[in-house]
Amino acid sequence: MRTVRITAKTIEAAVAEGLEKLGISREEAVVHVVEQPSSGLFGLIHKKMAVVDISAPDEEAEEDTVEEASPAEEAPAAEIPAEEAKEETPAEAPQAEEAAEEVKEETPAEAPQAEEAAEEVKEEAPAEEKKAEREEPTFDPEEQKKVAEEAKTFLAGVFAGMHLAVTMECRMTEERIMINLVGDGLGILIGKHGQTLDALQYLTNLAAGKSFRHHYFILLDVENYRERRQDTLEALARRLAGKVKRTGEEIRLEPMAAGERRIIHLALQDDHAVSTDSEGEAPYRYVVIRPKN
Repeated sequence: MRTVRITAKTIEAAVAEGLEKLGISREEAVVHVVEQPSSGLFGLIHKKMAVVDISAPDEEAEEDTVEEASPAEEAPAAEIPAEEAKEETPAEAPQAEEAAEEVKEETPAEAPQAEEAAEEVKEEAPAEEKKAEREEPTFDPEEQKKVAEEAKTFLAGVFAGMHLAVTMECRMTEERIMINLVGDGLGILIGKHGQTLDALQYLTNLAAGKSFRHHYFILLDVENYRERRQDTLEALARRLAGKVKRTGEEIRLEPMAAGERRIIHLALQDDHAVSTDSEGEAPYRYVVIRPKN
């Protein structure tokens, strides 16, 4: 029997090369894998090639091919790689030690990075504590005065751009900062049903309160318009509630801002003959007054 030992990157490559050298087909060959291939450590260290023995039967004894490929002949082939492995071990050991030293040398470089990350966490901790403090603000009369001054400064700039002469009267409680605007021709600041005034109030709250921990609500009014508007809405609510009770039919009011709808609800909350609900989608929500069964 003819036998060749082939070393290649893969078993398949070794078998193909051996078949070509022996000039036989895969069915005629007896293949014995002496050593499996290995990629080694990180694909670089202890990398091993595949070692394969390929045997071809003699032409005179083709029928005995399977019997001749017995463990008796295979045993020496199995012993060879064991001896080779013993011989290769001393040569491979220094390589393994070098790899271990490389890993040890890289470890100190990673340690400072871990320390830097820990320092960053420590530096971020005070920022988180400050954030927690901002989430639990307390009322401060001095700070409220500063907010009021910021609001008046913002409004003065708006009025200057509109060429309006406006006097600002300011009163403060723990609940809100009330600024009443007095002057000639200020109807432009009110708008339809106070819509312009509500928009100006919203912008004033944003501009004045952006730099302070506590939110101090600012209520704007023009020559006591809001008080007069509240009286008008309360009278309207009582008049329409009476109509609902007489006719037994519900009444829908025109769309209103949330603050004005609230005035309607509060005006009729003690009237047990009717109920009120807000319906529709903003900004077209309205109040419905219904008779109670």
